[in-house]
Amino acid sequence: MKIAENGEVFYRSPGTFVEYYKNPESTASTKDAEGWVATGDAGFFEEGTGHLRIIDRAKDVGKMADGHLFAPKYVENKLKFYPNILEAVVFGANRSMCTAFINIDLTAVGNWAERNNIAYASYQELSQHPQVLETVASHVEEVNRSVAADPMLAGCQIHRFLILHKELDADDGELTRTRKVRRKIIEEKFADLIDALYGGKDSIYTETEVTYEDGRKGKIKATLTIRDAKVGRGTERMAAE
Repeated sequence: MKIAENGEVFYRSPGTFVEYYKNPESTASTKDAEGWVATGDAGFFEEGTGHLRIIDRAKDVGKMADGHLFAPKYVENKLKFYPNILEAVVFGANRSMCTAFINIDLTAVGNWAERNNIAYASYQELSQHPQVLETVASHVEEVNRSVAADPMLAGCQIHRFLILHKELDADDGELTRTRKVRRKIIEEKFADLIDALYGGKDSIYTETEVTYEDGRKGKIKATLTIRDAKVGRGTERMAAE
């Protein structure tokens, strides 16, 4: 096995397949002349154990500005373990720190609001409620503590985040039909929000075009709160090194 510069895992062995049937193009894109097979996954060998650890799809893995590993899906999956969080999108490739967009789960958070007699008129209003922001901040910081304990991925801790005013939607081009995040489209569509996260603002007014169930187009206008999150000691140690 070997790890490429971009973190992708390659393997070869006597039992490796010869070729795709009548598909030389796919064979060439997967297996090179020396027999190395591209897995499409990124990973690394753990120090001490020598175990191979898979962290993300190779196409999504990058580097932070300081050269440390950036693996957004690894952090996003940790965030989505919380029932209050439906979706998360982490940014940080070629940047000095990681930030995130969060989608709350309307059913879970709505049930919480009902139990606590908190009235709300829409997803947008509930997403910006101070107690909801505080709860999500606690989830982000708990994930940061977990990520900080991993020397290879400690740079992926989330320093700032916001809760989006709308759910990411396939009809709006933000997700695939199988609910996979379309990162480039989200980065382009919400560039103003990303700039605000990295620009040090504590809030941002935005207008977003949406597609309703009947096919009509409309706009959602909102002022979003931006929160700082505590990070663990992992990034401090790396900065000192």
